[in-house]
Amino acid sequence: MAEIDADFKSLQKIQKGDDSGLKELMSLHREALFHFIYRYVNNEADAAELTEETFFRVYQNASRFRPNAKVVTWIFSIAGNLCRDFIRRNRKRKGDFSLDAELDETPNIQRNETFASNLSNPGEAVVSNESVSSVHAAIFALPHKLKFPFIFCILEENSYDTCAEILKTSRKTVETRIYRARKLLREKLADLFQEV
Repeated sequence: MAEIDADFKSLQKIQKGDDSGLKELMSLHREALFHFIYRYVNNEADAAELTEETFFRVYQNASRFRPNAKVVTWIFSIAGNLCRDFIRRNRKRKGDFSLDAELDETPNIQRNETFASNLSNPGEAVVSNESVSSVHAAIFALPHKLKFPFIFCILEENSYDTCAEILKTSRKTVETRIYRARKLLREKLADLFQEV
């Protein structure tokens, strides 16, 4: 409860024109917000820009906040909307993303993230990196309704209840969307898992 009170007090400072409230919110939530956005857009520069835009919107709309929700919930709601809009804009500019496309044709997919492993030869490492890229691409291609709860709850390990608050829906709906996201991912990555 202390964190919620601190967040609301910080927001009240912003409402009164005190910029220190924004700095407090940023120091508390910037890292978690960046990680979420990065997983959503799969590009570090875009994630940094969207994180900044989220906090700008928090500052700009602080007077509209009503304390019927947690401040952090409101912040992630803003971030989710910005991510969704960002993906839509990029699809319109670059065409739709396809899981059937070659990895080199995939927009905004970072290929340098790897899982720690004890692979003994470079060939296995290449296959492992391709697998990671395939998983990232499959997550990136999920529809927003499924992608947001999957990243927020499963990858970022936040609670289903908090996700339900952000999305203004029920916990059961969040559970269903995560189930559907997992099912889609299993279908898209079936060949990958058969090889392992």
